[in-house]
Amino acid sequence: MMRRYGVENISNHFINATLKLVDDKEVDLMLVIGGWNSSNTSSLQVIAEERGVSSYWIDSEKRIGPGNRITHKLMHGELVEKEEWVPKGPITIAITAGASTPDKDIEDILAKVFEIKRHQE
Repeated sequence: MMRRYGVENISNHFINATLKLVDDKEVDLMLVIGGWNSSNTSSLQVIAEERGVSSYWIDSEKRIGPGNRITHKLMHGELVEKEEWVPKGPITIAITAGASTPDKDIEDILAKVFEIKRHQE
């Protein structure tokens, strides 16, 4: 992506893609993945909060579980724990990540979300 968009434009690419994702789709919740000290990732969280989408900003898969529980960061820095954060039934989850978030972190988090959905069936 850095080759395609240029290092200086990568943050704008993620922000624009997130805006389009939230604005164009019926989204039940948004998962924002990335470091809590990342200005890029915090911008993604702002987009979700400003549009009224239930959003969960996490920095690793360790923030999910046990069960259907998540510990996530609010934009203002407070850590919050929520039970039953993944609704039952068919849902649409928007997933976005900061530019430097490793693919492995995203994969591990998605695996946990899929595990929660499997246990709900």
